[in-house]
Amino acid sequence: MTDLSIITVCYKGWERLNKCLESLDSFSGKNIKIEVIVVDNNSSDETINEIEERFSKFRFIINEINGGFANGCNLGAKNASGEFLLFLNPDTIASESGIEKLLNIAKQNPEFSIVSCRQENEKGKESVSYGLFPSLFNLTGFQRAILGKRSLAGGSRTPDTGHQTPHISHPDWVSGSVILIRCETFKKQGGFDEDFWMYFEDVDLCRRVRNINGEIAFCRNVIVEHNHGGSSRINLKTTSLTKAEVHISRHVYISKHKTGLERLLIQIFLVSNNLISGGIMALIGLLLFFIPKVFSRTLIYYRLLGYYTGSLFRLSWISPRSTNFRKKL
Repeated sequence: MTDLSIITVCYKGWERLNKCLESLDSFSGKNIKIEVIVVDNNSSDETINEIEERFSKFRFIINEINGGFANGCNLGAKNASGEFLLFLNPDTIASESGIEKLLNIAKQNPEFSIVSCRQENEKGKESVSYGLFPSLFNLTGFQRAILGKRSLAGGSRTPDTGHQTPHISHPDWVSGSVILIRCETFKKQGGFDEDFWMYFEDVDLCRRVRNINGEIAFCRNVIVEHNHGGSSRINLKTTSLTKAEVHISRHVYISKHKTGLERLLIQIFLVSNNLISGGIMALIGLLLFFIPKVFSRTLIYYRLLGYYTGSLFRLSWISPRSTNFRKKL
């Protein structure tokens, strides 16, 4: 039986995908039996065929649509044979020793439903790849700054299992760019929720795992190189689309996991904050339209206005780009 199925979902970003697959291709397979599944989210680019020829021992699946991260991961998981699944971003570079260590930790601690690790870019700068579940008190960067060390620690705590070690902490959630989970657990949870197109599907999965008393383990002595933005920063259009989706997916998560007055207050706060502060940035972007990074704020605002208008008429926060939205059409 295959020990581990490594699943990566790509949309163009060929240079970084090549580097990711090169790192996986270097695995000796001496201690663990792996398979690599690459899901192309309908890039409509012949380059994927060249990459498939180069890495012929890996399995490539061409998605019929760009259904987003959740949909692509679920498609890969349906075709996986491993006891464990490792969802790995295409802009990462992993080492065999690091992946083996993660897998061994997951095997030795069955109460760890999801296992992840530190992420650093090629210059050695670490990104925050864990955190607290969203609440009324940590929605903005300013609020998280006030929370201070607890926010930076990702809400790490000592679990009831008694398996805390100097190298393992237990945040509320870990980033979907590196998620190791038992295949049986993933399927029981129904995979990633396809109400999300991109972002927050990882937080949602961790929340659902926690709801059944599963534990999230973050291994501080394992590092995966992650150079952000391989698929989400291809051009101005893609950048504005994906960054708008961060806000949209936050609304989807709150709608799903919060109830009553708390849910109402959070949604009102998010809409107000996005319209007011986002409007100011959109105006600046309009004035400085010749600077792409600044002008993207205007495009993000435009997309959010369209989303809020549609949500009001539909009475639903679901992402219009998600596969579940398309099913309801």
